Amino acid sequence: MRSAKAESTAVAAKTKKPGGFSWKTYMRRYGTLYLLLILPIIFFLVFRYTPMAYILLAFKKNSIDPPWTLPWAKNHGFQWFIRAFSDANFISALKNTIFLNLLDLVIGSPMPIIMALLLNELAFPKYKRVTQTVLYLPHFLSWVIISTITLRLFATNDGMINKLLGTAIPFLGTEGNWRATYIVLGIWKECGWNTIIYLAALTAISPELYEAAEVDGAGRLRKIWHVTLPGIRSTIIVLLIMNLGHILGSEFDRPFTLSNKLVEGASKTISIFVYERGIQGSQFALSTAVGLFQSVVCVIFLLMSNSLAKKFGERGIW
Repeated sequence: MRSAKAESTAVAAKTKKPGGFSWKTYMRRYGTLYLLLILPIIFFLVFRYTPMAYILLAFKKNSIDPPWTLPWAKNHGFQWFIRAFSDANFISALKNTIFLNLLDLVIGSPMPIIMALLLNELAFPKYKRVTQTVLYLPHFLSWVIISTITLRLFATNDGMINKLLGTAIPFLGTEGNWRATYIVLGIWKECGWNTIIYLAALTAISPELYEAAEVDGAGRLRKIWHVTLPGIRSTIIVLLIMNLGHILGSEFDRPFTLSNKLVEGASKTISIFVYERGIQGSQFALSTAVGLFQSVVCVIFLLMSNSLAKKFGERGIW
């Protein structure tokens, strides 16, 4: 009798969730959430995981046929990697991509932090909400719209900016000016949107810490330095790691829409190189090899930055 009772108790324990109710009750309560996951899972399977099979094309002969039916490329499958690194245009695109991403990282990354700190110090809630809304709006504009407005505002001869300044600065006509305009526009577009994460992190800081700092005689700047910044340090580290993971990644629409013939030496990035060779030039194997190289390097940077963060006592992203 005891063994039968113990066995029934074990079976009941196996059919129950840790919360104390059965799997049937659990699925009745939360089954809708699992149903909602079906569409995202299908999306990732179809548009993220299935295309990974075509990575093989980077090691096969160039063709529009399925890569698993094609013979291997020359040089033991590394023909397209060798051709890419012997192409001066690719080397130039690689340098431009790294340089522009480093500028975005060094100049652009601190801006949302500074903006979040300023918004956090605003005393009037209504003014704060209006300011946040105004800062968020550029994020929802496409680079096609922004580039069109930029071409008119920053035109050398009849642009509004040059007219107001009484100058004729070629903002988009020289490589140095183009890079500066590129970075400033990127900060203007995404700075307000990126502050959302930091503002959310600021709400988790205990008000008692500010009160204790005020009792100790700390002013506003001291409270920011000794309370606010340490409170969001983990968030800053995580976002920095993610940005380092995109150090070799490059968006297409931003440099493509802002580029012109005068600044091709500074504006041609890897994404534009892949577009010109892969889509326009039908060199699918070469563009796949370049994209694979780009992804592998980004993963390496992500792993390295995450391990460094853990070594210095931070949590990292996993």
